[in-house]
Amino acid sequence: MKNDMFRDLVGFAFFLFSALVSFYVALQQPSILAWLNSFHNLILAYYYLQRSPAKKYDRTGLWLGLIAGFLPTFSIKNHPDGIMLGIALAAYSLILWSLFTLGPRFGVAPADRGLICRGPYNYLRHPMYLGELVFRTIMVFSSTEPLNSLGFGLVLIGIQIWRIIREEKMITGYECYKRVVSWRLIPGVW
Repeated sequence: MKNDMFRDLVGFAFFLFSALVSFYVALQQPSILAWLNSFHNLILAYYYLQRSPAKKYDRTGLWLGLIAGFLPTFSIKNHPDGIMLGIALAAYSLILWSLFTLGPRFGVAPADRGLICRGPYNYLRHPMYLGELVFRTIMVFSSTEPLNSLGFGLVLIGIQIWRIIREEKMITGYECYKRVVSWRLIPGVW
């Protein structure tokens, strides 16, 4: 119980810090995505103050999640327009829908806080990861440096896949859930 409280305070502090850094970046290079990134970090900090205790917890998954969450903050150099902005906003909507569905069961690290089978989790097993991957990849590819964009993009994809695999091994009842909801991330693909 003490470890859960400590982790929650550390998570709150991390996301509050991330919100402040991303707020600073948004002031320096204003864009809708930069402001949404800052807003998103504030929501995550809030949920860390209300989290349900975990039955199981994955420290490696925590570090993967923190890297995935913080990495794009420094890559926003340009503003996506048109279709890319629309896709980013749709991805962010999926993130918010998933986050509000999880509520106090949200966590960056794979942890067993109970299985959710409603909302977007009724259609995909990892809708928040899909939304994050699309949103953060568009943030990364908004950079004016293509090589950095490619590198950051590949790292983000690798991290999300690794997080998914780790999480699926932890949650009680997941084998049954996999039979009900077939697709992890992309319907018809994986």
